[in-house]
Amino acid sequence: MPEPLKFTEDDQIAQKYILEVSPDINKGFATKKYKEINILLKANMISNLNMDFKVSLHVLCDLISEMVQYDKALLYFWDNDLEIMNPYIVRGFSDKLPGSLQQGNLFAEWCMRYGKTFLIPFSSHEEVTNGLQDANAKSMISVPIYESNNIIGTLQLFNERSNFFSEEDAKLLWLLMIQSEVLFRNFEDIENADNLSSLSRTTAQPNLSQFYEQLEREIGRADRRKTPISLLLIEIDDLRDYTLNFGHLKGEQTLNETGSLLMNQVRQIDTFCRYGENRFALILTETDRKGGVIFAERLRDSISRHLFQDEKRERTVQITISAGLATFPFDAKDKITLIHAVEQALHRAKEMGGNRVNLYPAVDSSTIEEKDLTNQVDLNRVTQTIHSIFNLDRLLELVVQIVMEALQAEKSSLLLLDRGNGQFIIKVACGFGKYAELIKNTRVPVENTITGWIAGLRKPFVSANIEEIREIPKSLYKDYRNNSFLSIPLVMDGAVMGVIHLSNKATQGGIFTDEDLQRILPLSKILTHFLSEGVRFEETQRNFSKTALSALSMMLEAKDPYNRGHSERVAHYVEVLGKRMNLSEKEIDQLILSARLHDIGKIAISENLLHKPEKLNEEEVSVVQRHPFFSWKILDALSSEDEEVKNTILQHHEKLDGSGYPYGLVGDQIPLPSRILSVADTYDSMISNRSYRPPISKEEALKNMKSFSNILFDQDVLQNFTEIVK
Repeated sequence: MPEPLKFTEDDQIAQKYILEVSPDINKGFATKKYKEINILLKANMISNLNMDFKVSLHVLCDLISEMVQYDKALLYFWDNDLEIMNPYIVRGFSDKLPGSLQQGNLFAEWCMRYGKTFLIPFSSHEEVTNGLQDANAKSMISVPIYESNNIIGTLQLFNERSNFFSEEDAKLLWLLMIQSEVLFRNFEDIENADNLSSLSRTTAQPNLSQFYEQLEREIGRADRRKTPISLLLIEIDDLRDYTLNFGHLKGEQTLNETGSLLMNQVRQIDTFCRYGENRFALILTETDRKGGVIFAERLRDSISRHLFQDEKRERTVQITISAGLATFPFDAKDKITLIHAVEQALHRAKEMGGNRVNLYPAVDSSTIEEKDLTNQVDLNRVTQTIHSIFNLDRLLELVVQIVMEALQAEKSSLLLLDRGNGQFIIKVACGFGKYAELIKNTRVPVENTITGWIAGLRKPFVSANIEEIREIPKSLYKDYRNNSFLSIPLVMDGAVMGVIHLSNKATQGGIFTDEDLQRILPLSKILTHFLSEGVRFEETQRNFSKTALSALSMMLEAKDPYNRGHSERVAHYVEVLGKRMNLSEKEIDQLILSARLHDIGKIAISENLLHKPEKLNEEEVSVVQRHPFFSWKILDALSSEDEEVKNTILQHHEKLDGSGYPYGLVGDQIPLPSRILSVADTYDSMISNRSYRPPISKEEALKNMKSFSNILFDQDVLQNFTEIVK
């Protein structure tokens, strides 16, 4: 930060233009400036989205133009190294910014010195007149930009007319800067991250040190926002053999080429770094385990399909990569532990033969000593997990994993009772390999099942030999590797809520004991209590979220003559299409909700930009193409909806040939629900009026879309859609 400037002779002049702004908003102001206050709230939402920093600032300037009209705008940031003001955003200057404004101006100096808002309706002083003439203006507002009570820059608006800006305009701008402090909070961090985002071709310690610092900051940010981040560690398989065969120069070239391939697929909000001799590290912000695995598998697949040069410079060589993935806060609570976890995961991936993505934990359960597993440790870990996780499904998964680790079980499942139909639903299945995801959410009847039998007992049960229980037919345990199992019903106020099963113990001859049962009982009681609260809370939250967000989406469309009714029409299309394609009832419900909310992220984009009749420039296109991400962020922050709904919305602008956004997914990488929503959304947009074009006929729209069948759109989806709209 700059040193406080010494008072000069123009101090008395500056004092004449200082406007003391109060943060209070009285009823009269709120009534008069209702629209502008809504824009303030919208800006606050943008400030919490992890967009590219400069794009965020342009979006902010678009919102400012909706609140306060201006001819020109300048946004300066203070450069600590050069000790000058740098123009970061320039608007309305047709030619190159005058030299007198390149390193700040009189009004920027005043803002930095006094930390006040300056309103200059007209000039009666030579210095002020000269400052206004530099911008070819006769009036202006200058507002300081704060970050943690430090002044880091200034926003300036100019107009060619005198007495154009009012005190209310100045107050709105000042409030906006205060509301947007979170956007500016990590300005210096973002500058450092720009350096980190470029590939390091050496193992220089400063780069790695900066990466560690960035990881520390991201963990702190994730902890404050209660969002996950994933750390991905990637290693080139058999690089040493490649180097021996083709030489060190080719080895280094391949390493750099691999790094470039990886970095081309990294989002702007993530941090990428060379990590050791043949490794790369990647911080995936706002990314949970599932998202991290999808991204890592896409990287692995991309590298495996790429051909590298041989000794004749011909591209004939294929290489593979291995990756370890660890996620905060699920796998670790701090930087050191997270790094250790991801290194363990990568080590395990290499041990398993390479060319794979491995999740932490990667520790063989047989290496855990029984003496280290105490009742108190298990109790503390589960309690901490329950208090730190707000998503019920994630909570259940983590608790089951901890119980499995504690009792050294190879398989475990947790089922919850659906009181609507009296059946159990498998919510968590661990240790079932590739079948785990397939059997999740499967319904299990009460009759003639182990689950139903345990629920009927209403008490825990442990057995060294399941064959001794006459009530359980052999067909129910044919897949057990050994005959010992442990099951606990989750009972609250006499009513069964669910059942936990553990089987195939890895130690002590593969037999669960009464001691194991006693160790898990306190945990089951804690889980039952939180489940009873959590189920009720999540049910209420989900119903509220659906209603509130759907209503908000309809309100936004009602204000937009070009999109009025669009989401409801798309919802109708996907419902009929989902039934025609034999999707399950749950999948159709998720699709309908996705359709109703797919454009809610446009609340974060200026209406002027959305309704611009002319062709958008590259920067404007970049902003608009962020709306699926905005939608995902809003849903992630405000709703407890399934990941499927959020991911369907996030990826509904992806195209089969990889030309879509935001990730450029290809073919089957795009989930079926997103492919369905893409067809319905595109069709309704084409037959609807838009600010930049009139509508086209239904026949013309279908003909146009058919020409891109299996290129942009899923052929099967498009064929079924054509049948329902004819």
